[in-house]
Amino acid sequence: MVPAHIYIPDTSAIVENPDVLDRLLQPGNVVILLRQVLDELGRLQSSRAKSEGVRMAARTATRKILGYRTLSVIHHDIHRLLAGEAPLEAFPPTPGGGVLAWEPPGNSCPGDGDGDGAIIEAVRRLQALGNGNGRYRLVVISEDSNMLLRCDAVGLLAEPLRYGKLDLASLADVYDGVAELEVPLELVERFSASGEPGERFLPLAALAEQLPDPQWNQGLVLRAGAVEVLARVDLDGGVARELRHAQYWDSRRSTWVARTILSFTPADPRQILAMEFLLDPSIQLLVLDGPAGSGKTRLMVIAALYLLCGQPTAMKLHRRSQPLGENGGTFEGGLILLRPEYSSSRFEMGFLPGDHNEKLSPWLEPFFQAIRGVSLANGHDFQGQLEATGRLTLLSTSLLRGLDIENSLVLVDELQNGDRHLAKTLMSRFCASSKVVLAGCLDPVQIDNPYVDWKSNALTRIKQAYRGFGPVVAQVRLRRNYRGPISTKADEL
Repeated sequence: MVPAHIYIPDTSAIVENPDVLDRLLQPGNVVILLRQVLDELGRLQSSRAKSEGVRMAARTATRKILGYRTLSVIHHDIHRLLAGEAPLEAFPPTPGGGVLAWEPPGNSCPGDGDGDGAIIEAVRRLQALGNGNGRYRLVVISEDSNMLLRCDAVGLLAEPLRYGKLDLASLADVYDGVAELEVPLELVERFSASGEPGERFLPLAALAEQLPDPQWNQGLVLRAGAVEVLARVDLDGGVARELRHAQYWDSRRSTWVARTILSFTPADPRQILAMEFLLDPSIQLLVLDGPAGSGKTRLMVIAALYLLCGQPTAMKLHRRSQPLGENGGTFEGGLILLRPEYSSSRFEMGFLPGDHNEKLSPWLEPFFQAIRGVSLANGHDFQGQLEATGRLTLLSTSLLRGLDIENSLVLVDELQNGDRHLAKTLMSRFCASSKVVLAGCLDPVQIDNPYVDWKSNALTRIKQAYRGFGPVVAQVRLRRNYRGPISTKADEL
């Protein structure tokens, strides 16, 4: 029997998803483990330069390989198969039905410290063992874009890891969280006549044609000519409900008006919906995505400061946030700021002096800039107040393991730079008493982590996993850049 495929996974594929070995070891397949890959897995387990998620994935993969070794199903003489000296049936399979083997003995890669080069040379040597008879299709499996290109340049077959990936054809397939619908004027009038301000609704059945698959807390922008109505989906009630937190009904002008929070007024319907979910105490997880300049960081900072500190006045500033509803909390744990530590260029800052907070401050500067802007607009030092009361925490992604995040407001920005391991580690930290806001931009230009793309990064994974999760989760995609014409023009660069 001739193998269906001979797969050679590199380190990036195994670390991205250690279960790839089980997936590849299907009946008729052969998987060869390279010595260079084993060396790299060993180094990653204790690397201080990598996230805890990557280190844990390397440990998991090593334990998985050790489990196969314990079963005595990793073969040393796979060169006999490649040379045509033994059939596939001569090699006892793994429990999954595939054949697992060590790299045959022989000289490895050139000793120039190039790990990718070592793997490529090892694969070319495996090809040579088959004497070019074309009986076998050797395929390198890699998550490293550069490795895929290098393999292609030297004539080696290479494919990205498909197992565990999201089935998305384009960015348009990523869940938006908001539906903008053109509706007849009578539906808007029906909505307005359904109850008192704050209690109005529209049955989802009336929108079935335009909205065949509504999701929990999906934002709705209903337009009938020049008239515009905002609502959110309540699946339990089977209705689209009026917003209660980010807008109010102006009875004199008979119109809805966006509510101003800490001197900031949402500028468009999607920003209003974002503020609605930010202020709603029943929402435990809100995911915001959108282009640079769309207001993600500013919106979540304004809402967080309002919930924690209240509205400053000439008389006093509330020391604790006040519940906005029966499910509201006071977030005694304060404000936690977090951002994946990936540089936006190849030029590193080097060693950062100071204590924990001083080292993290450069990474979290966008948060501090937004806080300073709100403070200036309101004539009050919000950051100073939070620090004085011990309610401002800067958190590193490398310190998430083992944490229980309780009674806190958590803001996470630039999540498009996180990987699957960060997504899983991060989301498993949050308790029901916390409110979490995740933000990022899925534009490939904004992804600085070389090991993820728009389809595999933490933000996309979380958006798809929590789509329609339930009444405690909401998502909003912002669309417009508000930084000005110069910033907008930069999208064309």
